Amino acid sequence: MTAVRRHLIDVALIIAAIVLQVAPIPRDWIENAYANGVYAGLARTFVPLSSRVPFSIGDVLLFGIVGGVIAYWIVQLRRSRGRRWQAAASLLLRTAGIVGLLLIWFYVSWALNYRRAPVIARVAYDPARVTAANVSAFSRRIVDDLNRTAPRAHAENESRSAMEAALARAFEPVPGRLGDRWDVIVSRPKTTIVQPWFAAAGIGGQWDPFAYETIVNADFLPYELPFALAHEWGHVAGFGDESDANLIGALTCLRSDDPLVHYSGLFWTYGFLPDSERKNLKVSALVYADLIASRDRFYQHYNPKIYSFQWFTYDKYLRANRVSAGVVSYSLFVQVLVGTPLDDMGLPLARSR
Repeated sequence: MTAVRRHLIDVALIIAAIVLQVAPIPRDWIENAYANGVYAGLARTFVPLSSRVPFSIGDVLLFGIVGGVIAYWIVQLRRSRGRRWQAAASLLLRTAGIVGLLLIWFYVSWALNYRRAPVIARVAYDPARVTAANVSAFSRRIVDDLNRTAPRAHAENESRSAMEAALARAFEPVPGRLGDRWDVIVSRPKTTIVQPWFAAAGIGGQWDPFAYETIVNADFLPYELPFALAHEWGHVAGFGDESDANLIGALTCLRSDDPLVHYSGLFWTYGFLPDSERKNLKVSALVYADLIASRDRFYQHYNPKIYSFQWFTYDKYLRANRVSAGVVSYSLFVQVLVGTPLDDMGLPLARSR
C-alpha cells in the first residue's frame, strides 16, 4: 500500500496528461479563454523575461531534466540492494509521471493553441480563386518581385538589430488581423547548443513553449533569417499550424518596405511555389546564386538518416496535435495567399461573419 501511495501523484499526472490530450474542448473556449486569455497572459509575462537572458533557457531545462532523471535512476538502482526489478518498475512509473507533468506544462503553456480555428477559416479565403491561371499569375508576381528586389536586398547594410526592428514593425498588425486581441511581444532569437542536430535534420527554427523563447538555425544566411524568424513569431502569437505560421511569415515579410526583409519573404515563398511554375519562370543570376548558396548551406551538415527521423517524428507529432496535414501543412500557405484578397496594407481581408 505504501508503494501505491508513493505513486498516486505519478498516476494522477499521467491521467491528467491523457485527459488534456483527448478531451474535447469547445473551440470558443480555446479562442477566447485560452488563446486570448490564459496563453496571452503567460506570453506577455514570460517572453520579455526570457528575451533578457542571453543564452537558451531551453538548453538548460533540457539537459537539467534529462540529466536529473538519469542521475535519479542511477542513485535509486544503487540503493535497491538486490531488488532491481522492483526498483526499475517504480522508476518507470515515476519517469512516466515526470513526462505527464511535462506534457501538462506543454499543453497549458502553449499547445492548446493547436485547437484554434485555422487561419483559413478566419480570412476571406475563397477556394474558387485558386485556379491554375491565378496560381500562375501569383507565381509570376513573386518571381518578378524577387528579381527586382534582389539587388537592393544585397546592397543593404543594416545591422541585425535594425533588421529585427523592421521585421517587428511589419509583423505587429498581422496577428491582430488573424484573431489575436492582445499585443504580441516578439521574442529575441537565440541559438542552441544542439545546433548540430538542427543543421543535420534541416530544422530552421523552434518556438520553445517551455522556456518562452525562439530558437533559430545559426547557419541561416541573412536573406533566409527574416522569414524564418517571423514564422516562429507566428507561433509566439499562438498559431500552432505550420501553414498558419508560414502565412504569417510571408505576410510579414511581403508587406515590409525593408529590402532584405521583403526579399526574404519572396525567397521563401518562391521555394514553396509549385514545381511546375518554378520550372517555367526564370530567376536572375543574383537570385540563382542565392538559391545555390542556400542549398549548399543546407547540405553542408545534412544527414539523411537524421533528417528522415526528425521529419517522420514531427509529422506524427503534428497529426497527434490535430494538424491533419502533418508536415505537408508547411506548403499550404501559398494556397491561402492565392485564394485570399489583401487590403492596401498587405493584410488579408477578414471573413465576414
